[in-house]
Amino acid sequence: MRPGELQDPLHSGNTLISSSSALSTVIPDPGSGPGQAFNIGTLKGNHSQTFTDVVSSTDLNDYYRLDLSSPGSLSLELTGLSADANLQLFNSNNTLIGSSAQLGNLTEAINLSGLTAGTYYIDVHPSPSSAGTNYTLNLSTSLESEPSELLPSATSSMNAVTSGVSTDTSSALATNFSVIDASGDSTAYSVFQGGAIRVSYDFQNVASLSSVRLEALSSSSVVSTLGTWSGASLSSALVNLASFSTLTAGNYQLRAVIQTTGGQEFLAATQSMSIVSNTRINGTFAADTLNYSAGLGNGAIILGRGGTDTLNLGAAGLSAANITSINGLSLSAFNPLSGSTANQAIYGGTAFDYLTLSDGREIYFQGIEFLQFANGSTLELQVHPNDTYFGSQWNLAVSDVPSAWRYSQGASNVLLVSLDTGLAVGANGLVNTVDIATNRLTSYYWPWANDDFNDYGHGHAAISIMGGTANNASGTAGINWNSPVYVNDVYGGNGVGWRLTLQSAIANAINYARTYNMKVVFQGGIQGDGWLNDGGTQAQLEQLIQANSDIATFAIAAGNGGPGGNLSDPNYLTSVSGVAKLETAYSNVMSVGALQYQGTNAVNGITNATAVDLAAYSNRGSNLTLVAATDSPVMDQFGNFVYFNETSAANPNLAGIASLVWSVNSTLTGGQVRQILTDTAMDLGTLGRDNTFGYGLVNADAAVRRAAALQRNAEVANLYAGTSLYV
Repeated sequence: MRPGELQDPLHSGNTLISSSSALSTVIPDPGSGPGQAFNIGTLKGNHSQTFTDVVSSTDLNDYYRLDLSSPGSLSLELTGLSADANLQLFNSNNTLIGSSAQLGNLTEAINLSGLTAGTYYIDVHPSPSSAGTNYTLNLSTSLESEPSELLPSATSSMNAVTSGVSTDTSSALATNFSVIDASGDSTAYSVFQGGAIRVSYDFQNVASLSSVRLEALSSSSVVSTLGTWSGASLSSALVNLASFSTLTAGNYQLRAVIQTTGGQEFLAATQSMSIVSNTRINGTFAADTLNYSAGLGNGAIILGRGGTDTLNLGAAGLSAANITSINGLSLSAFNPLSGSTANQAIYGGTAFDYLTLSDGREIYFQGIEFLQFANGSTLELQVHPNDTYFGSQWNLAVSDVPSAWRYSQGASNVLLVSLDTGLAVGANGLVNTVDIATNRLTSYYWPWANDDFNDYGHGHAAISIMGGTANNASGTAGINWNSPVYVNDVYGGNGVGWRLTLQSAIANAINYARTYNMKVVFQGGIQGDGWLNDGGTQAQLEQLIQANSDIATFAIAAGNGGPGGNLSDPNYLTSVSGVAKLETAYSNVMSVGALQYQGTNAVNGITNATAVDLAAYSNRGSNLTLVAATDSPVMDQFGNFVYFNETSAANPNLAGIASLVWSVNSTLTGGQVRQILTDTAMDLGTLGRDNTFGYGLVNADAAVRRAAALQRNAEVANLYAGTSLYV
């Protein structure tokens, strides 16, 4: 026995044992990495072998190497544990292809079929909370034999059965069969509860095949039949596990059962699959610290939602060293602005970031801006621009815009349109466009876009929120950093200055967008019923909106008809005003109410709301679509940092976020953009849609994640929709 070890078994050698052997013990001690692995040797046919050893705080990893002489299946089992230990299997490229991480001293198991010939590495290691344990590693293979042995005869008592299928996997057909997690994360052989799997097989060497049935077994009993297919081959068929209520968290054997045209059934292949608990923790619109704990099991889903949220891994004693990867990347390689969203998991209809822990546990999360570790250090996940007043922009934090910037800061094929008071225009062009890049601005005719409405800068403030210059070490950060902005003055100077009618402004912008093959998002700083007939009849306005729903969506101010507002509307408690009313009839129109903060705090230098409510003046009712932040920081046309208020500030917040959704997925229609925004909104007030907050507070991060999931893998993403989305 070596000092500090619980047990040091004797060695029986590492020569090939071609038939079943009772016990092999391990000297020299298995090394701590693939290069120092104990070499089991080359395995052929049906082979089994057992090893006993110990892992401890001074011997953290035991690596074993084996070589499969031909394709087939491999089964590993870790037993005899006195404390928590875990099991992993890697291929020759050091890619993890199987893992087992049960809690406590439960047996760990990995069962894979469809493996190719080649080199594999087994890693046995204690969990972070374990001081160490003796273990017994049981290994068995079933590898391809001569072709004449592949298909058992129809009279085989072990394989051809009438009342059921044998659970003896040693006689499984050696052929191509695989079942993997469909999410796209880095653990192919574990799937979150309610997730999806992809099934592939090739049984073309089987004569008289009628059908193939996929069954899930637990403790040798069939729990569910997951699907039946008639073809001799199948490629990446999708199975939604949410359809099977009996598939709770745990380890399962998935087996393919062939039925012949004569009614006989054969066990064709088996594979292990771990279903991970989808225990869920929800945040709020505020800046939350969400504590992760080992009690959540092998899987957890963390939804930060709005605010500058922190996932506290330190609460479970986890350090950065305990994190194997984030989205398949090392922590040191993570860059919010470069590739951080490329390899996310698609689950629950949306895109999740995921952490893989060194003991095999998985954490799916979204809406998280910081990770915190046991030593108190943090990793910032959101995009943090260097604008002077970014820390004051509570409107961005409450709707998770900095996290949405990881996906896009705006695309050139999306056009932002301001239906407002325009911008200041002088004899030689634009003047006083503070913190707004003039090379992004365009208009039908600049004199008609001149803001001469009380010299107020209303249009400038709206554009500052929606598309102001960002990350330029000055001013505030606009929501969309890159997309072109089409400027209109639909007000004129108190009714006497040059202006475009509303319908002319909409038509001109749509013509521009169609000419350049763009999607177009309108922010409408307009209220009152008079706009419904500005430049044409209401019927003509509705036709313009409806006919362009494939490329256009509208975010229109609900109106300031209540106490303290600038619109006198006796119906402000039951209806929005003017053009915003058209949200009821047209799926590409959104009415936007004004959400105010009732208190704030600073988290990591960023202002967050601690309480919110609909502004007293804001119109509401059954035709209110969403709410967005008002009282939003902007740079005015005179270079002053000010707060822009009323519903006129809420709608450019929503329009900017809608433009990010289209920047991520340009295949969407205007109605689909609105659907995503309402489906992913943060519910406020009464559960579900209500007449005070509509569908809730717009959430940029959740919205772009849904858009990205639909773009990357619509088949998997569309397994969830509406209220079933994990947001």
